[in-house]
Amino acid sequence: MNVLVQDITIKADGKWYFGQAEMFRRQILNILAKNLHRKTDGSYYIKMENDENPVIVEDVPYLATGIIDKETPFKLVFHDLQEMVLDHELKLFFKGDVPYITYKWDGDTRLSRGVYWKLSQYFDFRGEEVFIVPPQ
Repeated sequence: MNVLVQDITIKADGKWYFGQAEMFRRQILNILAKNLHRKTDGSYYIKMENDENPVIVEDVPYLATGIIDKETPFKLVFHDLQEMVLDHELKLFFKGDVPYITYKWDGDTRLSRGVYWKLSQYFDFRGEEVFIVPPQ
């Protein structure tokens, strides 16, 4: 296995950078994001064939920026163009006042403000916990 050392960072705002340059081609981000893995120590890396490249993640690796709610089940659309089908209830996590959900790993996806407010009509408050219960 080859370990490459290229400076790839996912900033807290969900944008990907190679060195100081923002990676703005969403199709490329989609390929990289689909090949993102997490080690047991919590660090992230991209694995493609026999190559691995570490990734610096400032907050979480995924950012939900949109929602497709014209059909059921709903889908969340991420900054990297991945989609998450909302066909089950999800626990909402908060770090301060910032909302997160789980996609692949616990609390790995931040919700944009617009997505959070759009989903708020599906919140189910259970004591101190909040769940998103999408329509079936």
